[in-house]
Amino acid sequence: MKVGGHMFKESIRLPLIFFVVANVWQLIVNNEVQWVDNAGVSFIMFLIILFINWSKKPYIWKEDNSK
Repeated sequence: MKVGGHMFKESIRLPLIFFVVANVWQLIVNNEVQWVDNAGVSFIMFLIILFINWSKKPYIWKEDNSK
């Protein structure tokens, strides 16, 4: 369970930073924030990064028969 939590924290960092920076930038430049677009892009980024991090974790093929 500890590995999964680390993978989640590692995957959420960049999308969260993007969401905050995009909202602040749009608020300063346009005086209008596109919340749904920013949230959608952040969510897609999160899923892609989560998949990439998940694919890096090796799968243990040998079954544990000691139980």
